[in-house]
Amino acid sequence: MDNLFLFADDTNPAEQTDSVAPFQVLIVDDDEEIHVITKMALNDFELDGRSLEFTSVYSAAEAREILSQRDDFAMMLLDVVMENDHAGLELAKWTREELKNKMVRIVLRTGQPGQAPEEQVIAKYEIDDYKEKTELTYRKLMTLMYSSLRAFRDLQAIENYKSGLERIIIASAEIFNARSMNQLSQGILEQLVALLTRSNTAAYYRIDGFTASCDQLQPMHIVAATGAYIEKIGNTVHDLIDTDVVEKLNLRANPVDFEIIGNTYYGMYKASANHSYLLYISGITELDPTERKLLDMFMNNTAIAFEHAQTYANENE
Repeated sequence: MDNLFLFADDTNPAEQTDSVAPFQVLIVDDDEEIHVITKMALNDFELDGRSLEFTSVYSAAEAREILSQRDDFAMMLLDVVMENDHAGLELAKWTREELKNKMVRIVLRTGQPGQAPEEQVIAKYEIDDYKEKTELTYRKLMTLMYSSLRAFRDLQAIENYKSGLERIIIASAEIFNARSMNQLSQGILEQLVALLTRSNTAAYYRIDGFTASCDQLQPMHIVAATGAYIEKIGNTVHDLIDTDVVEKLNLRANPVDFEIIGNTYYGMYKASANHSYLLYISGITELDPTERKLLDMFMNNTAIAFEHAQTYANENE
């Protein structure tokens, strides 16, 4: 591929897997050609198995509208001069100060560097990089994407750690309360996923036994989840997982066992004849011994705690 960004090859878009969400990138520029060239140049980009998904807007006003509605953008490639000479700078300031969005990585791009000197812009505005469009060769653009998206990924992991810790602290006050157990497992799961995977997509199920033949699932309730599955907590859900894998795990002799299918982890803990617990995490391709031990401990300890909480509740009815 030519070193110049303007001559990036026009290849087919990278295929996205169903279980690993792409990074969301917002392009804000009043020049249609910039949108086309940027998408062509980054067509095959991947980080941690995640590709890119682009949203294009052509003015700062349009960008304000979409940023007010969505908080999932990992990166914003932002033109300086649009409606006026400082539209991009004003949008960057609004995003950080009024919208309070500290997560999105903001990269200013300008075709008129004299309008906004780099040193002044970096010092005054909370942006992550500043580039002249003429200097953005293909290789420099790729380097920019890797550094910016890695920074976003790590910030997102820190936020997940904080969220999980908060839930654990709240839950610790009444550890034998069933509601508190849900909160505790939710908090631990959020921290585990942040530590072990970049996808932030996981669900923790309680399985209310199998049929007499031990090969057919009874109802499965999600008791904790991250990412897109959070809204399904408390529901009986089968369609998110490969039930054949779950049934195979159930037939094994070990009380704790797992399978990794594709990039999805299935871990099962058989607490009793009546209850099993299933941990589903997408975005994991391999685990080192320490990571496996952490997941086994999560399944073992939370399952036992749920069973104790249920016993405690029954005794106090």
